[in-house]
Amino acid sequence: MAINESEKPYRLTFEHRPSYLYAYVEGDEDNYEISSMYWRETANECRAHKYTRVLIVEDIVANGTIAEAYQLSAEMPQMGYLGIKVAFVDKYIEQQELNQFGELTAVNRGINGKVFNDIDEAEKWLLAG
Repeated sequence: MAINESEKPYRLTFEHRPSYLYAYVEGDEDNYEISSMYWRETANECRAHKYTRVLIVEDIVANGTIAEAYQLSAEMPQMGYLGIKVAFVDKYIEQQELNQFGELTAVNRGINGKVFNDIDEAEKWLLAG
């Protein structure tokens, strides 16, 4: 059964920019199920509009566990992120170590992705090359 927009534990908005998809997600809680939902939704939006680049900005106060980060990152190829360059910015610097672990896991599975603390730097990297 599909989850109705008002029942989602997060709010995800997309901006269709000329060279990439910009995704902004915000919420109060985070875990594997929540992250998996918005990452899959973002991958579907990329496919639907034929984007090969995406900038995801996460504004979620809570963070998941290292096991959840591993599981999510390991599943990125199956979600549809192979062939999509992914820049990820977390608004909460204290989650940086966990995000870098997720980056390493995803990159080891063929994902072209990088974690940033700054949106401008993420956009520069995303649009380079």
